[in-house]
Amino acid sequence: MRTVRRGDADESRLLAIYLRDHWAGSTAGLALAARCRRNNAGTAYEATLADVEREIGEDREELRAIMSRLGVTPSRTKAALGAVSEAFARLKANGRIVTYSPSSRVVELETLAAGVSTKGHLWRTLRVSTPRGDVTSSETELDELEQRTANQLFRLMELHERATAEAFGPARTD
Repeated sequence: MRTVRRGDADESRLLAIYLRDHWAGSTAGLALAARCRRNNAGTAYEATLADVEREIGEDREELRAIMSRLGVTPSRTKAALGAVSEAFARLKANGRIVTYSPSSRVVELETLAAGVSTKGHLWRTLRVSTPRGDVTSSETELDELEQRTANQLFRLMELHERATAEAFGPARTD
């Protein structure tokens, strides 16, 4: 049993806010992953993006389970704001009026990689800030989540490198 000290209530409140913020981010991230996969249907990017999208969805469910174990409910308001912010991100100029641009792919992959990187920080924060038994159902769960996140980031950066070369040309070695 965890020893209660002064400040525990405040720490629990702050952790709940933090987790709800990550839940909102996972809502936006999953929507972005789905949009990126759809925009790349029939391309060499599709299979990897479909795998990453599925894994992000699984990670989101892991976050929901962790939140439940900690007695934290997701915020519908924050999740809705996350979804709306992802939708607004689609409005940025891409050099084309109505079609998908090669630079759109680059920006989508960068944004998706940033979200995945942030998710890695979530798993590390939970490792440091919370007794493992309070957060996970097994000793290796956070290790596996961190490793999967690192693998997602690696695959996204490989796609990003290819997309960058396609959009802007190969790197020069002058």
